[in-house]
Amino acid sequence: MNILDLKTEKRTTKGSKGVKKLRMVGKIPAVLYGHKQDNVMLSLKEDEFIRILHTGTRMIRLTFDNNKKESALIKEVQYDNLADRVLHVDFSRIDLDERVKLRVPVELIGESIGVKEGGVLTHVMKDVEIECLPTTIPEKIKVNISELGVGTSFHVKELPVLEGIQYTSDAEAVVASVHQIVEKKAVPEEELLAEPEVIAKKPKEGEEAESEKKS
Repeated sequence: MNILDLKTEKRTTKGSKGVKKLRMVGKIPAVLYGHKQDNVMLSLKEDEFIRILHTGTRMIRLTFDNNKKESALIKEVQYDNLADRVLHVDFSRIDLDERVKLRVPVELIGESIGVKEGGVLTHVMKDVEIECLPTTIPEKIKVNISELGVGTSFHVKELPVLEGIQYTSDAEAVVASVHQIVEKKAVPEEELLAEPEVIAKKPKEGEEAESEKKS
């Protein structure tokens, strides 16, 4: 995986008002943490970060404080779903010789036999947790589902073997499955129009005797 550089600035602004001002000038609040060092509050240009995000890379070099550089992972990106904008970014410090855990996207490729036969494909697990060295982080895990038939599933334990990559998600977890559409049984029109049977109310004790006297 490529390591890209991202210029950032230290920030002192806190709270909703402070970060709102940053966003108004095209910047995103962020934080760098990890490796038992102090957290560093940062701000970065929105357009530059979005450009890096679109490359699919997860590992970057952050530059701040007169060209001080730190290797980090893009750990979490918070979005404003209504405005489709990045609200905040978490960066985690890394050592290039130390294995890390993170989640990477799972991409399904091919057309399954089950879908060709009329089944419906469900992509259950959109990303999977892995452990590896930062330099071997894959952009995505590709899964060929061509042989996936109706009523069958593809599990984490069946994911492709990649050198240096260990899957840490539950091995039995379902990544994708194909199921048959169950059609609802049509109810005959005469049954829909039929009047419901009226069940007579059982008389209480005493009511039955009173009824016999009247008759």
